[in-house]
Amino acid sequence: MPQHYRLYHVISGTIRPGQHGAAAMWWREKGRSFFLSLPGVRGVQAYAPQFGLGSTALEIWLEMDNYAAYDRGDEDMLANPEKYATFDEMSAFLDSGPSRLMGEWPGSDLEHPE
Repeated sequence: MPQHYRLYHVISGTIRPGQHGAAAMWWREKGRSFFLSLPGVRGVQAYAPQFGLGSTALEIWLEMDNYAAYDRGDEDMLANPEKYATFDEMSAFLDSGPSRLMGEWPGSDLEHPE
């Protein structure tokens, strides 16, 4: 496996009816910077289906430093619970869906080492 590979934590959700404008404003004013402030997050992008093709879910892709970022995130959440109140704000606009962990392939594929 290469020394560096891209690892993404993908959060999905559906914007609540009538909340699209408020959700977009929250993302621009708070959401993006909040996710960028999390330990081990290198970059953040949000994606939405276009022209009604695909699902109705919004996806937030967090590029992670490595798997250890999850431990640092847990420690930060315990040490700074007030920082994570942003998740409560987000739930006013977004019905949370499943999250998944995606890795650059084949470099981060731990199930099928070469």
